[in-house]
Amino acid sequence: MSGMAWVRVLVGAIWLNGAVEKFLNPDFARQFAANLSAGGYISQAPPWFQSFMQGTVVPNAELFAQLQSFGELALGLALIFGLLTNLAAMGSILLSLTILFSQGGVRLGTGLGSPEFLTVNFLIALISLVVLLSPAAKALSLDAALSRSRPRLSPILLNRRARSGRRA
Repeated sequence: MSGMAWVRVLVGAIWLNGAVEKFLNPDFARQFAANLSAGGYISQAPPWFQSFMQGTVVPNAELFAQLQSFGELALGLALIFGLLTNLAAMGSILLSLTILFSQGGVRLGTGLGSPEFLTVNFLIALISLVVLLSPAAKALSLDAALSRSRPRLSPILLNRRARSGRRA
């Protein structure tokens, strides 16, 4: 298995771990809603994101908690098995950036303070972008198997042209 395929699997494992933690905590949705009501995940967010959180997420906090849990599960499994990898990588980027913005976004520190530039969520978004763009990340995946049976899907699933049967 290529190194990039391992990277894809590891990013999937991170999302799967987050989902399992949420599913093992039966009070997660209620705790998430209480945290949002108390201003958590909102106070540090950029103003445009705060209005989205207060207007859309807070009134539907338990629904968003469930969506978060199932979204992380779907992303984790899709990346681990390499099923619709490009779509899963885009979802990983979007979810990572959403979490990043809810925590205040990317900030450059001053003086002796930490720059807070390379946060975990920012790194996951960057690595997911590499997975999205890398044909090697699709090695040993369900996408590769599907592409072998349906070569016309190769550009969409594997980011490369279908191999022709003729050699030049």
